[in-house]
Amino acid sequence: MDYIDLIKIMPKIHCAKGPKGCEKCREFLAEGDSFALIRAYLTRGMIARPMTEIIFENKSILCEYDVLQRFENEIEATKYAKNRNIEIIKD
Repeated sequence: MDYIDLIKIMPKIHCAKGPKGCEKCREFLAEGDSFALIRAYLTRGMIARPMTEIIFENKSILCEYDVLQRFENEIEATKYAKNRNIEIIKD
């Protein structure tokens, strides 16, 4: 498997440039963080994606990710995670 799905509290961003290089990302950043279902890729891809740090096999790694879904609140995220046996990272 070259990816892992997990739920993490993430800022909303528009593109791989992030808020430092993209006006739309700066606007999303002002909305605050939310729970997001992400697909974290364990190997590098051929397209530009944003990066995040995760713990995988007891190691901290920086990996590319895609946001698959956003949740309205922690209750909704927790219910989804329990039904699908997906980890929630709250730090």
